Amino acid sequence: MTERRSTKVRVVKPEDMIWEEAAYKSDEHEAPGKEFVAAASVDDRFSFGLWQRDEQSRHFERPYHEIAYIIEGEVEITDDDGEVIVAGPGDILITPQGSKGYWKNLTPVKKVWGIYEEVGADLDPYIGPGGF
Repeated sequence: MTERRSTKVRVVKPEDMIWEEAAYKSDEHEAPGKEFVAAASVDDRFSFGLWQRDEQSRHFERPYHEIAYIIEGEVEITDDDGEVIVAGPGDILITPQGSKGYWKNLTPVKKVWGIYEEVGADLDPYIGPGGF
């Protein structure tokens, strides 16, 4: 059996990344995006990686917490209350477990994401200027 735990520091170069087709729902009409998972916990509760997609517009309901840093592009999110949020390059997008809304790429989007999946786990996000 291969040991999965390591204390070795690693650098993943762009040329070493193996991009896979990103998950998408069967009712989506746009082409699927690409995703690279850089790390995942052995218990599959935490994962971290990159995602890119030219077009996407769909309803979502998060069964996990996701923190995303938008590298390129803009996304518009309309939450269940009708509030419209736009996130672009340099923005951190926090979508807590249980959040619902409508996601729409305004332009092709590339993001870094971290996902934490644990039923009932709360998230204590930054609350400061910009408010929530």
